[in-house]
Amino acid sequence: MVTAVARPPGSLATMPHLVEPTTLVRESFIAAARDFRNEGWLPEFPVDEVAADFAGYVRRVLADKQSWDVPTSTLWYIDGVTYLGTVIIRHRLTPRLTRRGGQIGYQVAPRNRRRGHATAMLAAALVYCRDTLEVTRVLLTCAESNTASRRVIEANGAVLENTLDGECRYWIAIPETRHQAE
Repeated sequence: MVTAVARPPGSLATMPHLVEPTTLVRESFIAAARDFRNEGWLPEFPVDEVAADFAGYVRRVLADKQSWDVPTSTLWYIDGVTYLGTVIIRHRLTPRLTRRGGQIGYQVAPRNRRRGHATAMLAAALVYCRDTLEVTRVLLTCAESNTASRRVIEANGAVLENTLDGECRYWIAIPETRHQAE
């Protein structure tokens, strides 16, 4: 498993880590949004509007605490001022999310793929789930045909429960932290 690093918002650590959305990564976020749009993903994302008022966009993302009919946390995976990707954590499951979607979604900026970031992002998201949300078991789903995502999920200790309608359903038990003797 990849070591996960969680740092406070605004931290400019030298290792990639999860933070709440921040204006510090404006340029690289906008570049990633253009890349996503150019590859056909998020085709309607208003890149120019977001670029014109990035601080306002970040405020809206921070204020949006509910999606898919459940509370959510949106975190960005950054390295210094470089945006690497996004993790969205759904705090609980609904019948719909249990079938497709699960509790954690992630995306890596196109120019930062194939460097292990997705595996590290998921590992850090699991730490966040355990330490912040006190969740000890999560469900992740992905298309059966998405080999890359399946590898990321499996690299983080997931166990495949089943496949429903082409969607793999994985459970990850999040180990408790080990307390050091004082």
